[in-house]
Amino acid sequence: MAANAVGQATTLLIQLISVPLLLYYWGTAYYGEWLLLFTVPSYLSLSDVGLVSAVANELAVSSAQQAYRRSVVLLSSGLMAIGYLSLLTTTGCYTVLSTVPYQHWLGIQRITEEESARTLIALMAYVVLCLQQELLSGVYRAEEQYATGRLWITATRLAEFFALVLLVVSGGEAHQVALAFALVRGAGLLSMWVDCRRRFTWVRQLHPRYVEWPVIRNLLSPAMSFLVFALANAAVLQGSILLIGALLTPVHVVTYTALRTLNNAIRQLVGVVTFSIWPEFTLAIAQGFTHTAIKLHRRACQLTVWFTAGAIAGLELLGGSILHYWTNGAVEPEQPLFTLMLLATLLYTFWNTSATTLIAVNRHQSVALWFLMGSLGALGLGALLLPQWGLAGLATGFVVVDALLVWVVLRQSLRLLEEERMRGLLQSMVTDFGWIRQLKRTGRATSATKEIES
Repeated sequence: MAANAVGQATTLLIQLISVPLLLYYWGTAYYGEWLLLFTVPSYLSLSDVGLVSAVANELAVSSAQQAYRRSVVLLSSGLMAIGYLSLLTTTGCYTVLSTVPYQHWLGIQRITEEESARTLIALMAYVVLCLQQELLSGVYRAEEQYATGRLWITATRLAEFFALVLLVVSGGEAHQVALAFALVRGAGLLSMWVDCRRRFTWVRQLHPRYVEWPVIRNLLSPAMSFLVFALANAAVLQGSILLIGALLTPVHVVTYTALRTLNNAIRQLVGVVTFSIWPEFTLAIAQGFTHTAIKLHRRACQLTVWFTAGAIAGLELLGGSILHYWTNGAVEPEQPLFTLMLLATLLYTFWNTSATTLIAVNRHQSVALWFLMGSLGALGLGALLLPQWGLAGLATGFVVVDALLVWVVLRQSLRLLEEERMRGLLQSMVTDFGWIRQLKRTGRATSATKEIES
């Protein structure tokens, strides 16, 4: 959790500093064109079609069962498959861009055509290297060193940011920054590779001769389901904005976007818990420790739901003041819209946390389809209610769908956990806080042991 929290804090810090820095040295127009160019290759992050997460899950299962021969095959096949997919998509993307007037379509004038081409090539290489490094971090997760893998990626991002600052301050242009990103990410990937080979003996056996394409074919179903999750999220994020713009006014778009940003802050914080508990679920279920998996599921749901409930209560009380100072009085927490959006967030965090049990062992195909259908259904219901109810109609659609997903996901999670029952889960979430006292006692005992040893 600490490693994920550091990663989130690093992302926030980079965003807070880079925006005013680039605006100051590059100017609004040049910075805007850089953002437009950066957006194009960012879609290539989906080119792995979900294989990174699917292979990382299977690596964790194989290592938990000490099937290191299969781990070698999985990692060799995963790296090769993602490399081929990335090469195919980047080649296709660049071929299309080189034949269309994308600079004219995007309104790029300050960055020359030659500089744009160099920038896009470097950024595409950067995205491909990001995918490979993300897969390699799955090795640390499989070896129960998840935090180390996350810190490697965070350190690489910080190095990229420092390179950005140095180049921009010294007069660097877009293509130079893009090239620096690719070089730094490549160095980070190479360093992780050397560290993995030093730490884990089975990684040294990686070789193209161990690539087995049937292994990848067997992972296509869960991999595509990860892609479905991404598409469903994109439908919610972009579809809702397009719907409001079509049926209401740009002012409503601003109001909805500002309120959604506050809600998303809660979801990102909850993500620290779910991403941290994910590898532990994989190990527990792969090793057959059902009782441990049940306890993890209960504690994760309890922690995220109570945290979300507290954050919602705080935003209900202070949301108006936060919005007033943040938007300089331009946006107010419109009711009942704000309360409905907060309720949808509470329901979302509940089912999303429970779904981690299924995601952790690549059994999330059904949940992904339900999420996609639910997202489209929420937009359809919102389209019907928006003209009469305004923005509250769209929020109502998401509340209905998230409530349905709570029921769907919990049924599947409890089926996976076998011995767990709905009544036991809900009762534990509401009444069982003894683990907190046990955690404190464990912490005090650990501190005392360290003092004695020193």
